Amino acid sequence: MSNKFVLLSILLVTAVFISGCIFDKNKETPVNKIGSDIIPAAGLPPGFTYMGTHDAKLDIGGSSVNATEGVYRNGGDDMYIQVIQNDKPETLLAQYKLQLKQQYKSDYNPFEDISFNGHNATKVTDYTTVKGEQKARYSVMWTNETFMILVGSSFDPQVVSALATATGH
Repeated sequence: MSNKFVLLSILLVTAVFISGCIFDKNKETPVNKIGSDIIPAAGLPPGFTYMGTHDAKLDIGGSSVNATEGVYRNGGDDMYIQVIQNDKPETLLAQYKLQLKQQYKSDYNPFEDISFNGHNATKVTDYTTVKGEQKARYSVMWTNETFMILVGSSFDPQVVSALATATGH
C-alpha cells in the first residue's frame, strides 16, 4: 500500500512540476498565440516558403512596439507578416500611416484603400531606387480585433495581396 501511495505521489508531483514548466501564466507568449492564429506556416500561396517566426521591434510614432514577424521567401524576395497586439490597433495604424506619410516631402499619397478576406485594408506604394531606377514596392496593412497586421513588401502587388490573403484575417 505504501509503495502505491509513494508512486502515485511521485507521479502527481511530476505532473504538477511539468505543467508549471510548460505553462507559465505570468509570461506572455505572443509568438505562440499569434503564430498559430495569424501568421500562416502552411497552406501558403504557390511560390511561398515559410522561413520562420521571431519577435521584432517596430518604431511607430517615436515609440518602440513589440511585434511578431513571420518571414517568407517568394522567388528571390524575402517578405514578412508583422503582427502587433494592441488595445487600440486603429490608433496605432493611424500613427503608422502618419509616420509613412511624413517621409514624403510632397503631396504624394502612398495609400490606397483595398478589400480582401471580408475587411478593408490599405495598400502602400513606396518607391525605392534599384540600379539607378525608381521602382514601386508594395505592402498591405490593416487591423483586426486587437491586432495591427503589416504584410510586405514586394515589387509585385499581386504577390503581397496573395500573402495577405493567406492570413485568413
